[in-house]
This record gives sequence, structure tokens and C-alpha cells, in this order.
Amino acid sequence: MIIKRILNNNAVMSVDESGEDIIVKGKGIAFQKKSGDEINQNKIDKIFVIKNQEINRRYQEILVHIPYDCINACEDMIDVIKANIHKELSDKIYVTLTDHIFNLLERVKMGIVFDNALLWDVKRLYREEYQAGLLVVEMIRELFDIKIEDDEACFIALHIVNAQMNTEFKEVIEITTMIDDVYDIVESCFDLNIDKDGLEYTRFIMHLRVFFERIINQQNIHSEKSQTLLKTLQNEYLKQYQCVLKILDYVSMKYDEALEGEILYLLVHVIKLTEH
Repeated sequence: MIIKRILNNNAVMSVDESGEDIIVKGKGIAFQKKSGDEINQNKIDKIFVIKNQEINRRYQEILVHIPYDCINACEDMIDVIKANIHKELSDKIYVTLTDHIFNLLERVKMGIVFDNALLWDVKRLYREEYQAGLLVVEMIRELFDIKIEDDEACFIALHIVNAQMNTEFKEVIEITTMIDDVYDIVESCFDLNIDKDGLEYTRFIMHLRVFFERIINQQNIHSEKSQTLLKTLQNEYLKQYQCVLKILDYVSMKYDEALEGEILYLLVHVIKLTEH
């Protein structure tokens, strides 16, 4: 492989056999090298193939501006996350999480503490991601010998969720708040203690995540598949149907989208959630 561009002493741009741009990393891989030189195969630690050009560009900036040891530690953390999260993650996590952790280390040095107002929401809505975040927090403590609270796992969890969605980080915050509001609507409609470890609760939360992601990305909301089934459920589960209408009223106040196509699917999830 030939060096196309030197990013720093430990990372270069090159191309693979198919002509795809790749990022090649290794301790001192660019030391005393220049563009056009052959890459020393013995110094290669990792090769990244990032097909999204915007993510590729942003990761190159990360490699230029963030210390090598921090980047390597973040890659180890992402490996741990992938081993504990059973969902596909976008390559952008290499950008967003690395940038977040680097800024976290800088904040700790300056004694800056962020208030996590979403703490309870994140722990409740993204339990798997929060647990992975706790593992990363422990790694940060050990690798960088710093004291940070477990609350930091909430921010990390949100970055994990962001890597699962086709959205920006600020929109993940927005979605999290809206899911929590919808959950409050359901609880206010029914005097019950919802099993947050139950399958129906997990499915309901996942449906809401996808639902709000589609709205934010202005994707078409699917149309009703069966008006007959909707009428049947509406008559049989009137209280759940009225709850769904409250949810749609809430969403309509925030977004100017046609939501009729969501009624049946929301109703089915609310029925399952409240009948168990």
C-alpha cells in the first residue's frame, strides 16, 4: 500500500485493492515518511474502510487533532460497546464518541461538570446502551486515572443510540424527551405498573424510536393496512384508542405530519403494553 496523505505520525490515508479510500493506523507508521512512500506492513495496527464520505472526512479531522493514545483507547471502548450491544452501529460512533470522550477528559481537567437532566430517562429508555456506557465509564477511569460519576454513562448511551439512528445527536435528545412524554401519557391513561423488563415495553419503546426518527427525517408514514381491524380494535379497546389519540395530539403539536397511518400500529402496542 502507498501513502496517499499523512494525517499524523500514526495514521495515513491510502487506497485498497478495489480503489476505496482507507485509513491505515499504527504507531509511528508515518514517521519519516511522505506521500507516495510504501507503508510498512509490520507497523499496521488497524485499517478503517469508511464508505460514508462525510464520516470519513470527520474521522480524518479526529485523527489530526486528538492524541493517538486517546483515539486507541476510544477504539477499545467501541469494541466493548459492539460486544455488548446487539444492534448495528454506524461508523459515525468513531467520530462522535471519540470527540465526546476527548472533550470529557478536557472538562475533567478544568473541573467542569455537566448536569444530566436526562439521567432517569436514559437509564429507563435505553437500558442496554446505558449498561454498555457503564462499562465504558469504568474503562475511562482505569485508562486515564480520573474520577468521573456513573452519570457519564448516560451521555455515552446517547452516543450509542445516535450511532443506531439516522439522525444527529441533538435529535436523539429530542427523541428521548418525546418518548418519555409519550410514556407519561400512557401511564396517565392507565392506573398500572408497567413491567419495564417486559418484552412488550421494549417493543413499544423501539416502535416509538423508529416512529420519531421517521418524523424527524421527514420520511413517509405508512398508511393503514386494515381499516376493518382498526375499527374492531377501536371498539374493543376504547380506552387504549383514546390514549393513542392523546399521543397523536401531542406529536401533532410538535410536527406537521400526517399521522393517521400510525394509529393502528400505536394502538396494537398500547394494547399489548396495558393488557399484560
